[in-house]
Amino acid sequence: MASSKVKRYSFIVVVLAALSVTMQIAANLVSGRLGFFGPWLAPMGVFFFPFVYIISDVTSDVYGYRVSRWIAWLTILVQLLFVGMILIVISAVKPAPFVLNMDEALRLLIIGTDGTSGMLRVMIAGVVAAVLGGWVNDIIFQLFRHVDGEGKFLKRKLISSAGAELVDTTVFITLGFFGTPSWSIAMYIVQFCLKYAVEIITSPVAKACSSKLRVMEGTGVFEDRNKFNIFGFEKKAVK
Repeated sequence: MASSKVKRYSFIVVVLAALSVTMQIAANLVSGRLGFFGPWLAPMGVFFFPFVYIISDVTSDVYGYRVSRWIAWLTILVQLLFVGMILIVISAVKPAPFVLNMDEALRLLIIGTDGTSGMLRVMIAGVVAAVLGGWVNDIIFQLFRHVDGEGKFLKRKLISSAGAELVDTTVFITLGFFGTPSWSIAMYIVQFCLKYAVEIITSPVAKACSSKLRVMEGTGVFEDRNKFNIFGFEKKAVK
């Protein structure tokens, strides 16, 4: 007999979480490298990070706010563990003479040349930006999801992504690059436009994925709600 309860676990959720973690780590790995887009500079993570919000939108549309929030926090915790373990290893274990260049390369990747750049600063900026931007994304998306139901996916996706990318870009560029020679007002504009362009271009794919997953998972996995705790713990349903 079919159960009316919301499903607690799904292999698809594991895949979505793994993809979110991968894109977040990839974005932080390359965001310390700035590239030219015309005459303007922007972190290269713009090619990866938008997919974190795209995955969040699909997850939020199929499963609801709580699951999307849990994946967001898992993504953040894994990247903290990732960088933390690298720092522990290169600090605690003396390298062999023939890998000194690799050890130095790892240090440059993590902390930069003067301690004010590199993945550690970028990661801290990315974590704060992802927490705030992801929260904004989930709240706006779910508010429109509650009003529109399963329809109008592209509408709520693009509106929520615009708000999220605005918050994320402002926080990330300020914390990650303010005070460095590369920082400029134009960096905010370029970063936002590039990330939002990725969101727009991939919207049809996100919509198709959402529709397919809803069919595969069934309507019982979606959890509607009217309280948006940043951690996603509350389970109160909308009445």
